[in-house]
Amino acid sequence: MILTAAAILLAGITVASAEYPERPITITVGASAGGGADIQARILAERLTEKLGQQVLVENQPGAGSNIASQNLAKAAPDGYTINVAGAAIAINHTLYADPGFDSLKDFIPVAGWGTTPLIFVAHPSVEANTLQELADLSKANPGTLNYGNGIGFPNHMVMELFKLESGADIQFVPYPGMAPARTDVIGGQIEVTVDSIDSAAPFIETGQLKALAVTTPERLEKYPDIPTTAEAGYPNINKGAWYAIMAPAGTPKEIVDKLASAIADVQRDPVAVEKMQAGGSTPMISSSEEFAKWFADQVNTWANVINEAKLEKVQ
Repeated sequence: MILTAAAILLAGITVASAEYPERPITITVGASAGGGADIQARILAERLTEKLGQQVLVENQPGAGSNIASQNLAKAAPDGYTINVAGAAIAINHTLYADPGFDSLKDFIPVAGWGTTPLIFVAHPSVEANTLQELADLSKANPGTLNYGNGIGFPNHMVMELFKLESGADIQFVPYPGMAPARTDVIGGQIEVTVDSIDSAAPFIETGQLKALAVTTPERLEKYPDIPTTAEAGYPNINKGAWYAIMAPAGTPKEIVDKLASAIADVQRDPVAVEKMQAGGSTPMISSSEEFAKWFADQVNTWANVINEAKLEKVQ
């Protein structure tokens, strides 16, 4: 029997997929060691090593709003040995950057969601607003006087821009390299408002250094039952949080993607891993690769619409 070159190649891929993994796997992450994405990647790497029987390593590739790691993933061999723990920036930067160096909808296969992190609107205690509606009203009564800070392209940044679109609030954006310095300046009164992660902001809310306005979750958080939701404040569309996901290069065989997704779901059901995820501020986000791919495409389109409607300047 004569086999065509395509048939031989397909047979080789099938065999390789069945035997995968045969060597160590590298998880890249677009953050420095100790950052939120890095912490989540190391939890995943530790448990995947046990599930897959091969060493899973973490490689930090910080810089350019996480774009360097995404650019490198787009160029990696589609064999399942290089995957990426990505944050929401991989969906946002597709549109926010003039040339991010990748196409989020063409260059990657969304393998699985990993975890979600609720966000919260917080203000300096001196701000004369206790709800999102009062914040919007205050900003419109005093145009150009309120400022908020976030990292450019962070989901926090996008959530505030979505709020401005939904409410007509007049709040000026002050870019920061990350959330920690923005939070510090709200506490110090240099700027009035920010959108933070709930676990990072909670200690300062408890001491009265920050005022909680609303969480971006569909329902109130069990841990913080006194903080209203954005829906309760009249903005049901502002229910977006930060998230992490596992991505692979486009062209990775489905058998490998499915094997990875299954192993990741096993990790997300592991009580020890879940405890570590939650300690890092993340809640498991379990899905099939097909379900997550649809959700990811929706995220790309949602933030593209916000960026375009808000007329945000493209990052060069």
